[in-house]
Amino acid sequence: MDLLYNKIQQMKKRPGLYIGKTSLFFLQAYLNGYVAYHNEVNVEQNYFFLPQFQEYIQKRFKIEITHSWADIITFHSSSDDAAFDAFYQLLDDFVSENKLNE
Repeated sequence: MDLLYNKIQQMKKRPGLYIGKTSLFFLQAYLNGYVAYHNEVNVEQNYFFLPQFQEYIQKRFKIEITHSWADIITFHSSSDDAAFDAFYQLLDDFVSENKLNE
């Protein structure tokens, strides 16, 4: 499985260590920075799975206009904590449905 997915799983256990608090927007900013840095320092760029995850979230919530996956999940959640938890459930569903963990 890819490096970013493994990092996300580490962050699930201790989000405060990585992003300060359980905020989906802080998580999104961290992940975007992670990808940007990786692509800057490595000859071969890796877009990881985030573009596919974005498409998955848009289809899952039947959203045709472009909003970030964090915006969509947060809009459909009752709180920041609920959005954070929903992200991990949706990520698990995405990985399972796309057989990315093989």
